[in-house]
Amino acid sequence: MTWLTEDSSVGAARARAEKAMGISLGLASPLWIAFGAAASAGAAWWWMTRWTRAVNLEAMTPHAPASPSLAAIEAVPAPEIAPEPTLAAVSDLAPAFEKIAAETIEPVAAPEPDDLTRLVGIGPKLADALAARGVTCFSQLAAWTADDLATIDAALSLKGRAVRDAWVAQAKRFASAVSAH
Repeated sequence: MTWLTEDSSVGAARARAEKAMGISLGLASPLWIAFGAAASAGAAWWWMTRWTRAVNLEAMTPHAPASPSLAAIEAVPAPEIAPEPTLAAVSDLAPAFEKIAAETIEPVAAPEPDDLTRLVGIGPKLADALAARGVTCFSQLAAWTADDLATIDAALSLKGRAVRDAWVAQAKRFASAVSAH
């Protein structure tokens, strides 16, 4: 190792290498400044677009199914089973059935259809498609189960929009507001 220290060119090269390692070139490089500016602009754009986006909070909340507790189920008494009617009992009811059949029964008026476009995610075309399937009221939508949602989603190619936009929760809110008036 003594031969390295004897040669002056090796000592000079060593001094230059130590000097070069002591300078922080990465901090002084204009490329790092450009990279930092681009990264900051990208992060600012990302946050700006996320903060201004409308969010449906009802769709984000978990919906626990309303299930009665086990104690409530055990407290319910078993229903009493009525004895089956005999042939004589059925024949006694025949005049009453004939009287009911002879009376004119007025049909019940269909409920007034609701404006389904008030729900987030339902436009005029989708409201027409739901009406073609017989869904015209908030109360009908509010009564949907997960199976109903899956069926309508597949039939209308909604790609999960009904669940994402929480149509059932919105319809329950609108149905309760309509029934309160």
